[in-house]
Amino acid sequence: MHANSASFTGTITTAPPRAAGETAIMNRAGDTRPTVLHITPSIGGGGAEAMLVNLVESMHDSAWRTVVIAVDGREWPAQKARLRQHTHAFHDLESPAFLRGSVLRRLHGIIRAEKPDVVQTWMHHADLIGGLSARLAGVRNITWSIHCREIHRNPGDSDAKMKLFRAALTAISKFIPRRIISCSAAAIDDHAALGYPREKMQWIPNGICTQRFAPCSDAGSALRNNLSIPPDAPVVGYAGRFHEMKQLETFFRAAALVQQALPQTRFILCGGTPEDLDASSRAAWMQLPLQDHVHFMPFRPDMESFYPALSLFSLSSRTEACPMTLLEAMASGVPCAATDVGDCAALIGDSSFVAPAGDAARLASVWRNILTLDNTSRNRLSREVRARVEKNHTITRTAYGYESVYADLVAQPL
Repeated sequence: MHANSASFTGTITTAPPRAAGETAIMNRAGDTRPTVLHITPSIGGGGAEAMLVNLVESMHDSAWRTVVIAVDGREWPAQKARLRQHTHAFHDLESPAFLRGSVLRRLHGIIRAEKPDVVQTWMHHADLIGGLSARLAGVRNITWSIHCREIHRNPGDSDAKMKLFRAALTAISKFIPRRIISCSAAAIDDHAALGYPREKMQWIPNGICTQRFAPCSDAGSALRNNLSIPPDAPVVGYAGRFHEMKQLETFFRAAALVQQALPQTRFILCGGTPEDLDASSRAAWMQLPLQDHVHFMPFRPDMESFYPALSLFSLSSRTEACPMTLLEAMASGVPCAATDVGDCAALIGDSSFVAPAGDAARLASVWRNILTLDNTSRNRLSREVRARVEKNHTITRTAYGYESVYADLVAQPL
């Protein structure tokens, strides 16, 4: 029913810009497949966005016609190119916010024009606004998604606004979505506690392309050379937003402890600059004894070339759901350590590689244990972590789960 992950192996080229209306008309002509339409605030910078792009690429030659509406995709040209290539219609509203009259009118108009059989929304703001827009446009088969354990506050949101937002989500979760897909088992319990209907929620873990993310010594050497990192230096990496929930203060406090024991260790953080750190994380970074051993880089479209440069990948978060970065690193043959939050321990599969949230000393101890493995043990661990992803978290397996939900919705009368 779904395409296999072979679609990732070629070079992705950028399709020429197309008008949104033209795209829909051109691709719909003669295409009798049912349509699933995805609504997302963004297409890059986080795990949910990466999962959306992976899913769309995997479903390109499936039994479904796929449409994506992004509220703002301007900052992510590589992801936009991939979506243009693998969707049957891609619409970028190019707006920094959902709640604008012109944006809501365009969103409503596209949904009405596309006449989707299923609407899939991504993350809480799209669940609320995209779900209501789809219902007002006459769509009944609406699927929400859960990609974090908390309903996060946007910069500038007041306590009153957040209280109203959470209450609205909980209230309409009972009648707008027919299904709610969660990438995390832990997040189902969290949202049920908020008042979401448990009977609507279904767990479908995230998946990645294990052909794209794979061990590659050449890529690892190239990145190390670019950063002037010695080929034999231990390297601890992080990738993700520089968001409060990632607790990078804990990461840097653990790094300080590791530098005392293994001063040759380097650290690479992909996703921002020191200016993007919150005050406590920036202070912890500035207190490192070997501050010049920390390298910052922005998000990059070729993350498959990032992980192979690492000796160890780590998350220090206070909360997670089912982090895509852990799966990508493991598929690349990179050992992982994380705080014991969300599904992290289950993904890694070894309790000795997790630490309590906020416990920098324990996290540093885990890092040291992994970084000082002998070559035989490290090679064995590299094979084991990749095999774990190949068994449980391929995009083919995940896409089958999503497609099964969509097929059930279309087959079951309201």
